[in-house]
Amino acid sequence: MVNSTLHIGGAEQVAANLTKHLDRRQFEVTACFLKENGIVGKQMLDAGVDLIPIPGYRGKKDYFTGLKLRKLVKQRRIQLLHSHDIHGLMDAALCRLSVPGLRHVHTFHFGNYPHISPRYARIERLLWRVPDALIAVGHEQAATIRRLHDIPAERMQVIWNGTDAPTPELAPEVVAQLPRDGTPVIGSISTLIPQKGLPDLLQAAALLRERNKRFLMILAGEGKLRRELEAQAHSLGLQDHVRFLGWVSAASRRALPACDIFVQSSHWEAMSVVVLEAMAGAKPMVITSVGENSRVVLNEQSGLVVPARSPQALADGLTRLLDDVELRHRLGAAAQQRFGELFTVQQMVHNYEHLYSQLIQGAGAVTAAEKAA
Repeated sequence: MVNSTLHIGGAEQVAANLTKHLDRRQFEVTACFLKENGIVGKQMLDAGVDLIPIPGYRGKKDYFTGLKLRKLVKQRRIQLLHSHDIHGLMDAALCRLSVPGLRHVHTFHFGNYPHISPRYARIERLLWRVPDALIAVGHEQAATIRRLHDIPAERMQVIWNGTDAPTPELAPEVVAQLPRDGTPVIGSISTLIPQKGLPDLLQAAALLRERNKRFLMILAGEGKLRRELEAQAHSLGLQDHVRFLGWVSAASRRALPACDIFVQSSHWEAMSVVVLEAMAGAKPMVITSVGENSRVVLNEQSGLVVPARSPQALADGLTRLLDDVELRHRLGAAAQQRFGELFTVQQMVHNYEHLYSQLIQGAGAVTAAEKAA
């Protein structure tokens, strides 16, 4: 399992879930990072994952990670590499081209195609033919990548993300911010960056206040927009309605359970893991129709899906859920059921296990044929 870094992110979490849950009766699993370890990597180590640091120059760029990865592949007789980002794709492709019999799977996790940097686009356009399997995490993402790089439809398949259902364990610092009078809590969990559309969400909160709705909105996460968002909330008069929680470790189990309603205001996503976690927790939700959201959450059946970049649409959806407790219960229960049917970590792992087995067995058959010849 090859990642550039193991900080917080969807690609990192998917890789971690795979390494932790793959059937050890079938697979011996090694994970590595090419630049830096992080919170997800530490969680992997705590879970007993065999995690190898590849870089050799701490604090400096290491231009030889591809060769070091190749050495690891040969030392451990690794049969398949699974890369999850652009650096991983580059190094794994070098290994695939230079190690006989090695197989390579690459999963695209970025959700804002075709708005990818020209440099990364050139690298992907050059290398997409090397991996034996190309995986997208969503159908919308897959279609956009194929158009951008002119990839034949049969060369790419979709495997949806899956995740564990979080076990509730509210953080004391979250509990301290919660209302004591039964006021409904609206919650968002994200990094505070432009992608997440949080200025739209604050404008929606202002509309809810103007409508005299009773609510508290908690925002769990940190990021470069923190000060701007706090200033916006103050200018909108939301001091009594919005709480910035900052970074909450394991927020899906230590903050999300406090929410009566989950909201996601993103401008783009590939396939959001936190939406899956909210579904697992039976949270009624209002989310924007970006990436795979409209396929994951069925509008009016397992949640409310609204247009992106529309504070009015967010406010209207949240108003409906604040006003209708029965609707909240119905949508939350349906979301939890849909999660159990389609988006558990076991289902994602099973899909990848099937792919890995096909590729490894195919490589073995080719090698046997070459030897016979």
